[in-house]
Amino acid sequence: MAPPVSGIDPDRLRRAFDILQHWLDEGVVTAVASVVVHRGRVAGEFYGGKTAPAPDAPPVNGASLFHIASIGKPMTAFAVMTLVEAGRLALDDPVVSVLPEFRGAERETITIRQLLTHTSGLPQDPDRSWLPSDASASDEWRAYMHAHPVVPPGSKVEYSNVGYGLLGLIIEEVGKKPFATFMREHVFAPVGLRDTWLAPPDDLFPRIVHVNRTLDPGSPTERFNSVYARRQTHPAGSVLAAARDVARFFQVFLNGGVIDGRQVISPVAARLMITNQTSGLRGGIEGFMTWDDCAWGLGFDLRGAKRPHFSGEFTSPDTFGHTGVSGVFAWADPALDLVCVMLANRTLFDLWNVSRWSRFSTVVVAALTM
Repeated sequence: MAPPVSGIDPDRLRRAFDILQHWLDEGVVTAVASVVVHRGRVAGEFYGGKTAPAPDAPPVNGASLFHIASIGKPMTAFAVMTLVEAGRLALDDPVVSVLPEFRGAERETITIRQLLTHTSGLPQDPDRSWLPSDASASDEWRAYMHAHPVVPPGSKVEYSNVGYGLLGLIIEEVGKKPFATFMREHVFAPVGLRDTWLAPPDDLFPRIVHVNRTLDPGSPTERFNSVYARRQTHPAGSVLAAARDVARFFQVFLNGGVIDGRQVISPVAARLMITNQTSGLRGGIEGFMTWDDCAWGLGFDLRGAKRPHFSGEFTSPDTFGHTGVSGVFAWADPALDLVCVMLANRTLFDLWNVSRWSRFSTVVVAALTM
């Protein structure tokens, strides 16, 4: 029998999706969506569970919107690169050249490239102790102007949501538009992400998947699930999207910046974003996973020599991707011309994902026939 046109054995791919069904059956997660794309074509999809805890909640389907959390960081990086390729920013410009208040305590040396690659030395999360719990996104970002490095800039990969908040301010300052507007006009629309949102309208709320095991359940500002959270536009992790849209975004970089025959970002910019910028630096996401040699691109986590890695046992060192604390990941391997998206709905604070994600990704790659 000739192999499938997609280059993937459907029976073997079904084994991977059976793993997701097992997670649902065991109650590990209560909602999951997955899309696998090979050579630019959807090879398989899986949707399971319900969008919310209520007994009458609708089932997850291709239109369900997941909180993709930090998978939104490469999208923010894409927005920055549109300004770079337009000649309005340079990657090694100091942040202070755009945000003059950002000075003192070694901060004058921090560059835009370092914000993108998590090498600025800034902390993972901001000090919000003096902000009201329902502070607006813009008020929170402004607070980042006072953040000080916790390690010397350039010394390690110190994963930083603060750095991405500052990138949002830079995009607003240079792009002359609110961050969410800039993202819609310069990222979501050009790439054709028709089901990707920052602060979606209220009529889309029934399609949003509830995230389990947040740290503040029932709070008026509960992360992910409250109306307050759904209206946030944070550059580090407020995007909501359908699984196919996430796959489409990653496909752009396998295509050298092209989607549907349109060049949406220059080939050189697309290539640079998935090129290692942090060779030899240790680091990662403190409290979750770190590596002695932590490869990172401009917005993207790169596999490099990382072991273990959420992309599994068989992906190449050139694999690029990202994870999200809401229980999601996506990766793409240029050597295999393969994209894998897995969106679930359980926060990672108890590290339920360790090994499970790698095993799922490994079975996906093992479905390749050529």
